[in-house]
Amino acid sequence: MPQQVAALPGMTAMSTKMMRKQLKDLDIPEVPEFLQIMHESGAHLWGCRLSADMMGLTEEDLYEGVEGIISASDFMELSEGAQIIFI
Repeated sequence: MPQQVAALPGMTAMSTKMMRKQLKDLDIPEVPEFLQIMHESGAHLWGCRLSADMMGLTEEDLYEGVEGIISASDFMELSEGAQIIFI
């Protein structure tokens, strides 16, 4: 049933509006602000190589603070012993 509802006109916009309200109600910043906070706090940000390739994205398409697009094996090397958060 959810797949059929998602195909209805306007459902994407309605879902986005609903999720933004839920984030606001929980006092969680929207993704661009959250990325900015993390970047300014010294976090390292990388894009996923597989996702970027599948969507036809380049580094120029990503948030300014993203250091690059890396593979899962690159990430495992870079993050050894680090605190990690996925968004």
